[in-house]
Amino acid sequence: MIRTTLLFILIALAITSQINAQQLFTLSGTVADSTNGESLLGAVVSVQRTGKGMATNEYGFYSISLPPGNYKVAVQFTGYKSKVYDVQLNGNTTLNIKISNSSAQMKEVVITADKDKNAEQITSTQMSAVNIPIEKIRYVPTIGGETDVIKVMQLMPGVKRGGEGQNTMLVRGGTGDDNLILLDEAVVYNVSHLFGFFSVFNNDALKDVTMIKGGFPAQYGGRLSSVMDIRMKDGDMKNYHAEGGIGLLSSHLTIQGPIIKDTCSFILSGRRSYIDRVFKLVNGQDILPYYFYDATLKVNYILNDKNRFYVSAYTGDDVLSPPKTEEGLFEGGFRLGNFTTTARWNHLHSQKLFSNLSLIHTRFRYDVEANIPGNSFLAKSRIADYGVKYDFSYFRNPDSKIRFGFMGTLHGFRPNVVNTAGEISEFIRSREGQLMLNFETGVYIQHDHQITERWNLAYGFRQSFLIAKGATYTSPEPRLAATFIIDEKNSIKASYARMTQYVHLVSSSAIALPTDLWYPVTKRTKPLHSNQVAVGFNHNFPKAKTIVTIEGYYKHMRNLIEYREGAVLVLNDNYEDELVAGTGQSYGTELFIHKTDGRITGWIGYTLAWTTRQFDELNGGKPFYARYDRRHDLSIVATGEITKRFLVSAVWVYSTGQRFTPVIGYFAMPNSSNTNINTLPIYGERNGTVLPSAHRLDISFIIKSKDQTTRKWLKWQGEWSFGFYNFYNRAQPYRIEVVQTDSGNFKYVSRGLFGTIPFFAYTFRY
Repeated sequence: MIRTTLLFILIALAITSQINAQQLFTLSGTVADSTNGESLLGAVVSVQRTGKGMATNEYGFYSISLPPGNYKVAVQFTGYKSKVYDVQLNGNTTLNIKISNSSAQMKEVVITADKDKNAEQITSTQMSAVNIPIEKIRYVPTIGGETDVIKVMQLMPGVKRGGEGQNTMLVRGGTGDDNLILLDEAVVYNVSHLFGFFSVFNNDALKDVTMIKGGFPAQYGGRLSSVMDIRMKDGDMKNYHAEGGIGLLSSHLTIQGPIIKDTCSFILSGRRSYIDRVFKLVNGQDILPYYFYDATLKVNYILNDKNRFYVSAYTGDDVLSPPKTEEGLFEGGFRLGNFTTTARWNHLHSQKLFSNLSLIHTRFRYDVEANIPGNSFLAKSRIADYGVKYDFSYFRNPDSKIRFGFMGTLHGFRPNVVNTAGEISEFIRSREGQLMLNFETGVYIQHDHQITERWNLAYGFRQSFLIAKGATYTSPEPRLAATFIIDEKNSIKASYARMTQYVHLVSSSAIALPTDLWYPVTKRTKPLHSNQVAVGFNHNFPKAKTIVTIEGYYKHMRNLIEYREGAVLVLNDNYEDELVAGTGQSYGTELFIHKTDGRITGWIGYTLAWTTRQFDELNGGKPFYARYDRRHDLSIVATGEITKRFLVSAVWVYSTGQRFTPVIGYFAMPNSSNTNINTLPIYGERNGTVLPSAHRLDISFIIKSKDQTTRKWLKWQGEWSFGFYNFYNRAQPYRIEVVQTDSGNFKYVSRGLFGTIPFFAYTFRY
């Protein structure tokens, strides 16, 4: 494996050592916020009248090689003032750029850049990706008024939600565990608080969120359906300040500032719910002793112009801890949560070669405990990852960028640890749970190349490996994306990607319960594979600050798992005996209309899709629709600035109902003692019936304090927000029941979840 990796790196370096015959000099540097030093990911740096330019990488770095001469270099980023620099390029030059937020006062003359982010999207080879600025996410109304990046992503085309109010994301026919969710490069296994109704991410600590549904760059792997790359803020390098908020369900606070001005900074963010405190205050006792909390910390240190270090950490738990009773009849509860740590080193080897070395630790665990007089029960599950990643970016010239690297992760799984005492131990025995170790590794290379003025091409290859007990797997994962630029406003894109997944989520419910656990690929349970092709058309309306994307896709999946009929899931050590493997396919069309700037911003997302499964041991071997196959999904999101102090934000969603397996009759038969008659249900086609369609309107109103708009010398800035989830009280079908009518017949009744839920919150910044 080491020899293969070394050979791969040598080949990559040999490729990058090629130079153009024409003499070129390199202009490189970083783009950052002028007020706090925060690096800006995706800022567009362009050289006017040359057509050359690029977007900064995830650390704000850019590099452009040009012939010697005098140039005007423009930089633009959504929500920031555009700036233009005069550059005399007679040798390799470093230009570190600082730009100001559009809400800040600026003395210099502002010159509009000739290239913006929408124009960059027209020419880029990346497709099937969504990036919404954090400042826009904060105003989208969600349940409880809590800002939630996961629920915002559920409003995107191609992303379906699970049950009503849940954080499960079902991307282009995949399941909830098919999504790779990264927080500062660390995998987050459980993304939900409160059984899936809130995400674990505190919006105040986040800088950027990007979701990729197809056309995956070669650096990503390990899941079938999507990548959600979340980056935390770096911390203010210049000034100390705090921001936070108080809502109906939780409160949050973030503090950031310099440790050493312009050299080292920190950001500390925390959040806690007080559902337990509210119920105790209202009822005088702990009726619902449940709460969740999360906290993040990041330290950012600039050693010099060529070296920068980051350390970031996250911890969060959901806790149900009923108080002990005097009678001692029952005691119990649960605790589940994540912990992640990432240490990174950015190094600039030259003005063309940039690298990032990351050391990553991730842990997810749950504990479920119950005690009654004379008996005790404790169930645990653990997963821990220890990984390393080394990524290189080589900016060969403005038309050619090469990225390569390798990764390795040691996965440790310990599912179903059980400790029992008392009489219950005769029925449920204690067991330590088998420690299952897997080692996953991979190498990759990708080349982004502008072939002509009209053709851009990105091609790459990823080779992944897994070493498990008694089995070794390897999977080639080619990647290809191409863009044909019709003109400056229109382009056509196409992509192909093969993905491999080496873990499964074993769940006994559609709701995220504490008993859900991650299970590794083994000798019997094979890795999952997907092959996806996509074709899209993009049109930019520059005057309207709007971009329109239409995409069609087809995805084929292998080695999918489902439970066999009559599967036993509770406290079962032999999950593999209850699983069957099969195939799936998903195809559809997506429409995305995104208005990025102006007094009214927002988007319209529509999905028309089909998703099927086929298992030899299910449904008589015939193909059937997946449970979350929903033909139509529509979301309309809009935020309007009525005045500088008053904003209105609304979300309207419509979706076809999810599927279920119908009961088509009953069979009567005597019981074993012939003393009574039992009725057994007769089921029809698997997932053959659809729940009613659902639609919902959420609305929120935001009022900014006068201090924020008219007296900016005051440091305190505040916002009040209030609104309604499910404003017109439309029942959202959630489950189905069979009930008997007065006439003795049977009928289906669809039970709804959530009526109108009001919310309010106050947020502040100091």
